[in-house]
Amino acid sequence: MKLYDQLLEVLEAHGVRSVYGVPGDAINPFIEAMREHDAVDYVHVAHEESGAFAASAAAKLTGRLQVCAGTVGPGAIHLLNGLYDAKKDRAPVLAILGQVPTEFLGTDYHQEVNLPALFADVAGYLAEVRNVAQMPHVAIEACNAAVATGRPSALVIPHDVGSRSVDARPITVFSPDDAGMVVPPPAALDALHARVRDAKHIALFVGEGVRRGADHLLPLAEHLSAPIVHALRAKDLVPESSELSAGGLGLLGSRGGVKAMHECDLLLVLGTDFPYRDWYNHECDVVQVDTRAEVLGRRRPGALAVHADAAIVMRWLLEHAEARDDRRWLASVQKTRKAWDAELERQEAIDRSADRIHPQAVAKVLGELASDDAIFTCDTGEVTVWGARHLHLRPGQRFTCSFNLASMAYAMPAAIGAQLAFPDRQVISLSGDGGFNMLMGDLLTAVKYQLPIRVVVFDNHKLGLIKMEQEVEGYPETETDLKNPNYAALAKAMGAEGFHVREPGQLREVLGEALAADGPALVDVEIDPDELTMPPKVDVSQAFGFGLAKFRELVNI
Repeated sequence: MKLYDQLLEVLEAHGVRSVYGVPGDAINPFIEAMREHDAVDYVHVAHEESGAFAASAAAKLTGRLQVCAGTVGPGAIHLLNGLYDAKKDRAPVLAILGQVPTEFLGTDYHQEVNLPALFADVAGYLAEVRNVAQMPHVAIEACNAAVATGRPSALVIPHDVGSRSVDARPITVFSPDDAGMVVPPPAALDALHARVRDAKHIALFVGEGVRRGADHLLPLAEHLSAPIVHALRAKDLVPESSELSAGGLGLLGSRGGVKAMHECDLLLVLGTDFPYRDWYNHECDVVQVDTRAEVLGRRRPGALAVHADAAIVMRWLLEHAEARDDRRWLASVQKTRKAWDAELERQEAIDRSADRIHPQAVAKVLGELASDDAIFTCDTGEVTVWGARHLHLRPGQRFTCSFNLASMAYAMPAAIGAQLAFPDRQVISLSGDGGFNMLMGDLLTAVKYQLPIRVVVFDNHKLGLIKMEQEVEGYPETETDLKNPNYAALAKAMGAEGFHVREPGQLREVLGEALAADGPALVDVEIDPDELTMPPKVDVSQAFGFGLAKFRELVNI
């Protein structure tokens, strides 16, 4: 048995089915080992960054270990952005990093870089394997650490070490299913109960940390007559059709979410480390529940810290907190939310313009046409706003983006990872033109493996969010325009189906045809380049900066 054979045994025990990367000399022994094993396939991507994004997305969607690989030097370096996405979103990913042969380590050999130093920040666990006696121990620890902490692990393996013989040894696997739940101390529950009892207007602010207890969320909100505000990562956890949903928060959020946040007298923060302090209510009482003790009180100082699994706390409140029949607070939030929804509906109308497709309509129609269990991957930029606000999810659908790193180019590689993780589900990528341009070559990966992903490019010929950021700061628009190709023709040249639409009346028909395609398909949707992404609330400084920028653009100063 070779070292990489033993590593594959560990990966197989974790249920790993795919390893994403680009072949290269230092990892060729690893690729050969996979060729001889049926359980794990090597997915040859066009760019290692795409491979790391694919692994990160699959890890977020499944909660299980995913793997990417990069050869010595440039190949390993290219993985970094996707691994930082996994780190920021706490996705269990293992990176296998090829290195120069051991005899040349430290000699500034061809392509040699100090991989342990380079990956020390992104990896929660990192080991350089120079001796076969380290196996399978380091492989077991690397995989278990990634699953247990949600932070990437990295193994640096010199070229000559990977093909050496090792002794067969037993393997220990830590599965997400084996993870225990953090139980709060009685004193914390007593303090929580007192605050809930004394509050008049309670709001729930939820994030990814409630996913394990999602079945308790709506019953708890109903029990407390409390509106639910969600962070973006919990968009697919809170049914938008529910009267209990207030909407999102932040620049991507809603007025209902803002009202619930800023008019409650008790805010229960459940499983989210939402980073934007300015969007929190700093006058109300706050209780924060999280399994990560280090995040408690970080964003909202003075909060009652409850170190616990949100599922346990929600279930406990359902059993011990008094039910509330007074719905006036909830009704007032719903009134604001419905007014906001009416505004969104106006923006989403296909016939709002005779000659321009508005991006809000694209997102809405996609949501209407998609399968009941569709998975949506979303890019970073203005398209994130369209996805967050106008893609109306149904129960059973999933939504992922680069939530905390907020990297461009995530959507299409994420769709590749999602499709391989869920081969029987429909996967739709909402790609900005700027993000798609960065890693467009990996449409070839979808074609190569006949992955039926749907890539919808929101084509406005500019970096729209950057343009708005410039203008909010008072700067005139500078260098945000894009020279885009004919994306439909490009897709066809790559072997995918390509569609193009620029007339509002053709939008639904063309999107429907693309979703019904047999293999990978791309839709180039030319959207209104002048559409604004307005936050749910605008302060005076933002308005002044935007006006100043427009004046400078007009007079060219």
